Amino acid sequence: MYRISDRKREKMDKNSQTLKIGLATTAVQSWKGEALVIGVYEGGEAQPALAHCGKKVEQEVRKRLDEGWMRGGLGESLLLPTQPGSGLAIDRLLLLGMGKKEALNTESFRTLGGHITQLCHKARIASCHLLLTLDPHHKAKNRRQQIPVLEALAEGAWLADYRFEQYKSKESKKEEANNTPFKQMLCGTAGERQAQEKKRLAEVEAITRGVALARDLANQPGNILNPEALALQARQLSERLSAIKTTVYSEKMLARKGMQGILAVGGGSQSLPRLIIMEYRKGGDRPVLAVVGKGITFDSGGISLKPGEGMGDMKFDMCGAAAVFGLLQTAAELEWPINLVGIVPAAENLPSGTAQRPGDVIRMANGLFVEVLNTDAEGRLILADALHHAASYKPAAIIDLATLTGACAVALGSHASGLMGNDNSLLRQLEKAGDASGDRVWRLPMFSEYQEQIKSTVADIKNIGGRVGGAITAGCFLSRFVDEKQAWAHIDIAGTAYDLNSSRPHFPKGAAGVGVRLLSRFIQSHWL
Repeated sequence: MYRISDRKREKMDKNSQTLKIGLATTAVQSWKGEALVIGVYEGGEAQPALAHCGKKVEQEVRKRLDEGWMRGGLGESLLLPTQPGSGLAIDRLLLLGMGKKEALNTESFRTLGGHITQLCHKARIASCHLLLTLDPHHKAKNRRQQIPVLEALAEGAWLADYRFEQYKSKESKKEEANNTPFKQMLCGTAGERQAQEKKRLAEVEAITRGVALARDLANQPGNILNPEALALQARQLSERLSAIKTTVYSEKMLARKGMQGILAVGGGSQSLPRLIIMEYRKGGDRPVLAVVGKGITFDSGGISLKPGEGMGDMKFDMCGAAAVFGLLQTAAELEWPINLVGIVPAAENLPSGTAQRPGDVIRMANGLFVEVLNTDAEGRLILADALHHAASYKPAAIIDLATLTGACAVALGSHASGLMGNDNSLLRQLEKAGDASGDRVWRLPMFSEYQEQIKSTVADIKNIGGRVGGAITAGCFLSRFVDEKQAWAHIDIAGTAYDLNSSRPHFPKGAAGVGVRLLSRFIQSHWL
């Protein structure tokens, strides 16, 4: 059995941002650095803040735009040397296309932040200043509220700066380091807004650090991050952040608690299953929020073996668990006054002589009997026991995240996670948090007719409901392990959890860390 080495573990625990983002005053002539980023709207119109740079710079930029050197499409760029006598102590001007002015939204600025990171790495720019943040009055399309330009740019830049390099040789790292020297980004801001925006930057940084932790865990290969290693990561998170208390259930405790769903899924592997519980209680007598994350550290499908093509991606089947880790870290670092319980059922789904079989019947922790017709529909089995356990904390709401069904990925693609549940108020809050954070969700129905598809002839329910409505019947299965009076939401992140062909600058290839920003915004808006 492989374990994460102490050295690799130390690197994961640090989880520090390599890119530093700060604030700069409106006195542009006093800025010093290698590049000044100036926004250009589609059609060749420079942002109004260009006037802060002085007449010579403004005339030079407008001349280039009038000559058609760039049109301002989103992410388009043009690098110009600063002319002698310009009055600026900056070496180069980086003109950045912002796209259509009327189409700008918060996600546009996250994307722009990602482009800035990529462009600075490519052009070997170690530090840059942003003029973009000196135009704070961008408004969302058809809305009155202003777009949080500074936070969105910083978030996109930090998300794009993520690298997963734990298993690269020193030579590879050295070669890539020579091509990626970007270390500092300073954002122009008015003096009266500095205190408020400094606080916002600190919040964004903590959240993106949580995303980075989730990405780090999810990107780990299955031979390194097994259930016990994931439990060890939880213990080390508690050591680093004392506000988090971690409890781990061994296979003996799982048996004592009647969690046969978790035990059955992990029964085919030599890496024994675990239930990981992380508690952050800084909310006094405030209600508890329970978050459950699916932690299948590798999913072969079990006896119902998956096709070989793409099976290596099944290390990402614990992205829901990774999001729970990232959220707990964020809450502790920002010292949120809340009571948060993170629950991760962890197992490895492999075929062997001790693995569960199609046709087996297992008794779940809540007493329901489940007929297992497909061992590749394993996530709902471990989540069922975890959801039942979550109720013991008497939470005001339970939210689970899981790479649960390929059907959800087919239905929604990679741009929105599926959302289901039994409480309209909770679901609306998550929808709004998704829109605001960029971790978007889309609600799917849970009509009573779907419940008919999971009825079993030999047990109470079966673990698959057929090909049609697969994402919904999986949600219906989970609903059977939550009290009807308990507010609950299920988020299927199968299509959004990872992307090996990502073209978005703030989403490097691999794990996306989805769920951390969504739930952080949800907590900020409704629990603080």
